[in-house]
Amino acid sequence: MVNPLEVLDSLDAGVLAVDRQNCILYLNRRLARSLNLNREEWVGRPAADLARVVAPVITSAESFESQLLWQTGEKEERSRDMEWTSGDSVFYIREQSRPLRNSSGKIIGRVFTYHDVSREKTVDQMKTEFIAVASHELRTPMTSIKGSVDLILSGFAGEISAETQELLEIAQNSCDRLIRLINGILDLAKIEAGQIKLNPVPLDLREVAERSIRSVRALADRSEVTLTLDEGKDLPTVEADKDRIEQVVTNLLSNAIKFSPPKGEVRVELKTENAWVKCSVIDEGPGIQPEDLERVFGKFQQVGDSRRKGGTGLGLAITQALVHEHKGRIWVESKVNEGSRFNFVLPISPAKS
Repeated sequence: MVNPLEVLDSLDAGVLAVDRQNCILYLNRRLARSLNLNREEWVGRPAADLARVVAPVITSAESFESQLLWQTGEKEERSRDMEWTSGDSVFYIREQSRPLRNSSGKIIGRVFTYHDVSREKTVDQMKTEFIAVASHELRTPMTSIKGSVDLILSGFAGEISAETQELLEIAQNSCDRLIRLINGILDLAKIEAGQIKLNPVPLDLREVAERSIRSVRALADRSEVTLTLDEGKDLPTVEADKDRIEQVVTNLLSNAIKFSPPKGEVRVELKTENAWVKCSVIDEGPGIQPEDLERVFGKFQQVGDSRRKGGTGLGLAITQALVHEHKGRIWVESKVNEGSRFNFVLPISPAKS
């Protein structure tokens, strides 16, 4: 009979299991070797101790520790990519986790796996760079084309027939969509290349939510969708870039409105959860199939009837990237025919001494 633990030791991926009290139940040989640990000495120790050992080799170790501990009681599967360093080398590791259950199905902890995805990341970065260069070269001529079409439609070149106006309006709408796509690609490329500049200030998410609701009010009215805000009580501030977080909330609201039925409601909820401020955007739309939940934040991903609704397939990818730039988390909860809840959390502003 083969020992199941020997099977785990044969994997080319790190494996870590923690219990509901955030203590280490098991780590396999690959993970112990990667971290230069004696695994027998670590069983039973707090996972927070392991997170601190990892701190010198992983980017944003605080985020790693808080997310590791936060996920322990979660019922959902999670996945995130992290940057590890070893000397002058950089590796990209994908952490995937899911609940650990006993024989009766009760959640007793969480199991994490760690895969080296450096090669995939390199290929993805090359692709992103190519798309960014191509998009940059496309933006100037597209802007010129749109400007010319706008001038003709405004009557600058004289009176035009109804048929010509209809064709030009089609061209104008297509230009607008292409320019939005190009700007989205360039935005995402800047974030992924680490070239985005954030201006963090103490920020009240209530004010951000109110501004975002005002900015999409016309869209909601056209779609016959009601917007409401549940502000919560005594919300602390977060340290964040005002414009970028407003972009996050506006993207989520626009997406929720797009998938809401007429006479539906889109609700924004704000509340404090431990060391985070949480913002949720809830709609009454068709919901998302379980197999699509992991894909909704991917680049150019359009699930369900997204293509029929329009869009570039970049809005949620940009939203996720911006939240991660702020050391936050973002995720979606959804049931088919019951709507969706997009949540993100940002760390509370550190106390001033």
